[in-house]
Amino acid sequence: MFSVLLQTTLGECVCGIRIADWVSMTNSAVALRVGMKNENYIENALNLKKFSDYLDFPLFFEIETVNACNAVCTMCTINKWQKHRNPYMSPQLFKKISDELIQYSTVVRTVNLGRDGEPLLDKHLEKKIGYLKEGGIKNVTFSTNAALLSEKRSKELLNSGLDEIMFSVDGYSRITFEKIRRGLCFKKIVENVHRFIDLRNSQNEHLKIRVRMVVQQENKDEIEPWGKYWRGKLKPKDSVEAKNIHSWGNQLENYQVLKQEEKLLTPCTSPFSTMIIRFNGDITICPLDFNGKYVNGNVQQDTIQTIWGKGGYFKKFRQIHLYSKRDELYFCKGCRLWEPDKTKRVF
Repeated sequence: MFSVLLQTTLGECVCGIRIADWVSMTNSAVALRVGMKNENYIENALNLKKFSDYLDFPLFFEIETVNACNAVCTMCTINKWQKHRNPYMSPQLFKKISDELIQYSTVVRTVNLGRDGEPLLDKHLEKKIGYLKEGGIKNVTFSTNAALLSEKRSKELLNSGLDEIMFSVDGYSRITFEKIRRGLCFKKIVENVHRFIDLRNSQNEHLKIRVRMVVQQENKDEIEPWGKYWRGKLKPKDSVEAKNIHSWGNQLENYQVLKQEEKLLTPCTSPFSTMIIRFNGDITICPLDFNGKYVNGNVQQDTIQTIWGKGGYFKKFRQIHLYSKRDELYFCKGCRLWEPDKTKRVF
């Protein structure tokens, strides 16, 4: 598999790097050994029967039904987002996407109904969850800031078939939280999450709740009390995690590294497992590509399966990662978003 890919992509160039540049510095035999080793890494990391199985269909999806948000958080790139007159995915497009996913329901492992926007701005989110679950999708989830999580919507979500929900709560104190999550009210967020937990406990114990903190300079001293507080509110099957801030593919202004990491030589699993579908149908290379610099195609014109196998940037990024050159791509340099996080604090 790898030798065929090597022959077909040596002349390709992405992010200013010609794949052939590295191969010529060593030799094809060395490149082949590195590639085969990394194929085995992907195979094991994704629990595939064989490496080439990744091409069958994506395992994970992030479907952005709305590209808008009700907050302006300090660790987000929202101020750089392109503005759209209608940032909502059309019902027809969502159905087209969902119907293809349902055809592969035995392959698809998780569908996350969100990407850069706030999912609860989509007033039809619960119906979309229900459609996917009725079609046999095993795990449907999304992440929210909980500002719009009224009692009514909480009950609707609990009845929709949703498997998991993640609440982003980035502070233990009001001052810290509101400094980071600009535009949101700490008291209201905490009340909304508490109410949802109580309703879940009484109405739908199947649903898993995750509470996450994005650790940064402003809240790093609140990790311990924050973790103990939320752990005490949840059941053992739920999760409470504090994870370090990331740079959005080196696109986040004023980004401060909390801990220097060693250079990665193993490939990122995302190009081999995950498809990001934006509100307009564009399929970007990565969750961090918020303005669509690297678009592989559009599901309004083609099928998911076709784009997954033939998307140009998918092919290029996969090869660069298989050659252990990920840190020479500006977009990927230093990124640990999909890696096992040794710095993550789990409560």
